[in-house]
Amino acid sequence: MFSSNSSQVSSSTTPKVLAVAHGATPFITAYSWGTSGFRGIFSNPATLPTGSGNGVAFSPDSSAIAVAHSTTPFISAYPWSGSGFGTKYTNPATLPAGAGRGVAFSPDGLNIAVSHSTTPFISAYPWSGSGFGTKYSNPATLPTGNGTEVAFSPDGLAIAVSHSTTPFISAYPWSGSGFGTKYADPATLPTGNGQGVAFSPDGSAIAVAHETTPFITAYPWSGSGFGTKYSNPATLPTVSGNGVAFSPDGLAIAVASSGTPLITAYPWSGSGFGTKYADPATLPPTSAVSVAFSADGLNMALALNGSPSINAYPWSGSGFGTKYANPTSLPTGSGTFCAWGTVGDAKYSQFVAVAHTTTPFVSAYPWSGALGFGAKFTNPATLPTGQGNSVAFSSDSLAIAVAHNTTPFISTYPWSSSGFGTKYTNPATLPTGNAQGVAFSPDGSAIAVGHGTTPFISAYPWSGSGFGTKYSDPATLPTGQGNSVAFSPDGSAIAVAQSASPYVSAYPWSGSGFGTKYADPATLPTGTGGDVTFSPDSSAIAVAHSTTPFISAYPWSGSGFGTKYSDPATLPASTGNGVAFSPDGATIAIAHATTPIISAYPWSGSGFGTKYANPATLPTGQGASVAFSPDSSAIAVTDTSSPFILAYPFSGSGFGTKYSNPATLPAGIGFSVAFTQITS
Repeated sequence: MFSSNSSQVSSSTTPKVLAVAHGATPFITAYSWGTSGFRGIFSNPATLPTGSGNGVAFSPDSSAIAVAHSTTPFISAYPWSGSGFGTKYTNPATLPAGAGRGVAFSPDGLNIAVSHSTTPFISAYPWSGSGFGTKYSNPATLPTGNGTEVAFSPDGLAIAVSHSTTPFISAYPWSGSGFGTKYADPATLPTGNGQGVAFSPDGSAIAVAHETTPFITAYPWSGSGFGTKYSNPATLPTVSGNGVAFSPDGLAIAVASSGTPLITAYPWSGSGFGTKYADPATLPPTSAVSVAFSADGLNMALALNGSPSINAYPWSGSGFGTKYANPTSLPTGSGTFCAWGTVGDAKYSQFVAVAHTTTPFVSAYPWSGALGFGAKFTNPATLPTGQGNSVAFSSDSLAIAVAHNTTPFISTYPWSSSGFGTKYTNPATLPTGNAQGVAFSPDGSAIAVGHGTTPFISAYPWSGSGFGTKYSDPATLPTGQGNSVAFSPDGSAIAVAQSASPYVSAYPWSGSGFGTKYADPATLPTGTGGDVTFSPDSSAIAVAHSTTPFISAYPWSGSGFGTKYSDPATLPASTGNGVAFSPDGATIAIAHATTPIISAYPWSGSGFGTKYANPATLPTGQGASVAFSPDSSAIAVTDTSSPFILAYPFSGSGFGTKYSNPATLPAGIGFSVAFTQITS
């Protein structure tokens, strides 16, 4: 929550969120932002703005976000944190008089101003951790028309509003008492309706974007107000200037406009406009309505009057970089304004992958706890060669691996927020048969494959270059087909679920590969091991298997298996095919062959708790695999019947209402599911 002590304003300039106001519900969309661009989407606010979002702003410390919108109350504000939107602040006691068009916080975070469509065209309020204070008195001399955008000067001593009627820009001194006496209009006015306004970071200039040529007008600014207009840029924007922004270092100025190239940028100095920067290589596809630089000056975003509603580019002293990929889930309706914030959370950069029976054998999707499945990623250019039996992401999320039933039996790809990269070269020594399971070591230095013929498990060094030379086989081999493989989270052990007694084998693991096999558990699993996993703290190991009790769990330590935990009071209904602990260690879940297909239990140092109620919407076939999202807030199960993958919210209360199926389903029976998240 924002403090009234302005010294607590955040000093971070790293962008963590990009928010877009737009024309259709939910009217505001916020994306997590990372070094590679758009990542995931934050949950919508519980109480939405009531109409088309026209303006958006973060408070200086990113502890609050405000949206100007088209219907009463015309302004909505929310606490903002790493989790996203908080509970909406109470509306101001005196509302803006018409459709909110623009919004801005003062640099000290103690005031908020709204430009709007009806007289007095601008309204301003004190702002605190409690929200809106009592509205300041209107300025003695009002703007003359529809207020379009509002800005405070960097020192907080002035406020300016662009508007639709001559003089098209009005500016006022600002203090703790509110508006002062209006500054004299500039000697040379903007030539048309003012659409946007911005002060330079050092407060020495003010710029106005407007509807008619030259489309952008800039003036020196001082305590006396407007100076003599700067010369127009040598190369003008080509049509209506809709928005304007200075870079944080004050060395560039950019104008969003309605005609190609849609965004125009110039060097900026005390002399005014420099020679226009080269246009971006990939132009926006439709009119740019507003422009914003991130606080670190390394990125530029544009709100667009049509799909995809938002574009973003790297920015440097050389100008535009290569356009960032569009977000997977686009805003709904035309974008109207965008703003960067410096508070966000990496957990929204999640992805989910499914290995399945039919080409392309693997399908991957963005994942959001708010929306569920995003649009399916493009298939890898080089597909796995056969039925996908298992899928895994590396711990750093930079690689994805698919185990499949035809040579080379394992296919691996670079992974990023853009999806699959170019397939890595196959290992020099291939697994010897049908690959059933795959796992990366926690430190990302190794990859292991469980497969159908002796030695039943193969392991390789792993790096950014792909596979290294295969490790020596373990001295004591698994006794049957390796159906699943798992590393302990501390990296000290590797385990294999197998088709013959003892149904699970475990080995110490190090940089040298396999150590001497651990003693078998005193009480063995009772049938074919289908899957094996370790708890997040490496204190337990669990095996899903083919005969009752269908799940066996054991304490785990440097000595190996401990005494088997008591079976759950309510057993899974049939053959256990998949097992997973939640990342927070609070839950264990089993995918099994008959209804309810998935069973979940609380987990603790004592073992299984009382089974959670079944999900309201059950899978309809056989459960093959189960996985939790990285933040433990969702659970997914693969199924032998369409839609082949089902996902549910998950909490301390158990299963929530099933997420909508992905728009593009996996092409066949889902045999394996895995989540990952990108954290930078």
